Amino acid sequence: MYTFQDLQEYSVNEASKIEFVKLAIQEHMSSPEYNIASKAIAYYRHENPDIAAFEKIVYDFLGLPHKDTFSTNHKLANAYYPLIIDMGTSHLLANGIGFENIALKDKLGANFDKVIKDIFTDARNCGASYGFYNGEKLIHFNFREFKALPDEETGVIRAGIRFTQIDADKPLIAVLYEEDGYTEYIKPKDGEMQLRKGVDGKSGKRRYTGIEYSNAFQGVYEVDTDEQSVLPIYPLYNIQRQSAIAGNINILAAIDMINSGFINNVSEADMIYWILNGYNGMDAIDDANFLVHLMKNHVAHTENEEQSITPHQVNVQYAANETGAARLKRMLFDNMRGVLTETLAAGNLTATAIASAYSAQRLNSGLLEDEVREFMQGIFRIMGEDETEKISFSYYETINSTESIANVLQSAQYLGESVTTRLLASLNGVIDDLPDIEKEKAVEDLQRFNLNKQGVMDNGGQSAPA
Repeated sequence: MYTFQDLQEYSVNEASKIEFVKLAIQEHMSSPEYNIASKAIAYYRHENPDIAAFEKIVYDFLGLPHKDTFSTNHKLANAYYPLIIDMGTSHLLANGIGFENIALKDKLGANFDKVIKDIFTDARNCGASYGFYNGEKLIHFNFREFKALPDEETGVIRAGIRFTQIDADKPLIAVLYEEDGYTEYIKPKDGEMQLRKGVDGKSGKRRYTGIEYSNAFQGVYEVDTDEQSVLPIYPLYNIQRQSAIAGNINILAAIDMINSGFINNVSEADMIYWILNGYNGMDAIDDANFLVHLMKNHVAHTENEEQSITPHQVNVQYAANETGAARLKRMLFDNMRGVLTETLAAGNLTATAIASAYSAQRLNSGLLEDEVREFMQGIFRIMGEDETEKISFSYYETINSTESIANVLQSAQYLGESVTTRLLASLNGVIDDLPDIEKEKAVEDLQRFNLNKQGVMDNGGQSAPA
């Protein structure tokens, strides 16, 4: 595993550093973490590689395997994995992340809420993902296109390589990010990796931040750059720093196999096997040819009454398939702490029943909340902001709104006006509009106060009638 210290050893000259960049990319793409991340992304895209690669095999009379080209081979792919991942993302982040300092969201970019969801989803699939703060907004670096270089002693990521290639016959672009700047490289389709020139025609390491001074006669005549002492990239990890699909691939494949096998059996149930009486003179090759003829024409001729051909139909085990698929689905949702929608489809559930259905996902979201909180604190340090900034989450769940709102209103006298307002805004899905709601309420309170004050004055100092 290549580390930050390895980068330092290779940094004797530019040629050596280029060699390191190539080796680090190759190591990353051949790592077990990359392979399982690629499989998780395939399942997340509903491509289900295991069932897609499955082929039926038949054996000839010599025991040699052959691809079965006669029987049906439907391949049904379930979508449980992306469903569980997206449900988890929405549960924690559908209502966004709240900051006590509202101005921080503007510094993180106009589309911050979407970017943090992209980083979070990638971390769930791949075990880790990365956020890069460029001084103006947060940018997502996905795991499969970024090789992190941690410090061997502290484990802190002190450098990294981002690489992209839109197609195999297109150039590979790589950017080496270090604490004091970044360097761009390009590897043409049929050439060696080299330094990449920027729009200004220059190549080599560049600063992350800088102010250019220019005029119409001299162009850019001075550049002030800030010294950067920390890498502007921070990781967001999944629980246990591994992909959410770990330990669940076989379950997903088994569900696809059961569903596909059931449909295939339905198609083949009327042509499973045959009992041939009076045909002892036929050998294995004759049997095979005879069955091929039957499958093509569905007709057989006999020469005397003693010979007979009796078809035997196999009944498809519907109940067994249904039970097996349901059990595996439940196991998958239990393993990944998802919410089975069947448990929320039983009519007007009480708040207690709904809370029980969400208990596993709340546990999962609590652990993931800690990871997101640590990630944001790292980004705040990069931004030069207070890393102790208060971060809040509002879980998105199916609720019995009438019962929940009634409970809040009954407790209002004990909770206080501010807390009650926040809870009601959350239950009604307008938590993002809370600052505007509070401002409007303050204006209305002031107007009401002024009206009451005017009424008192009009009544000669006596309170206005109700």
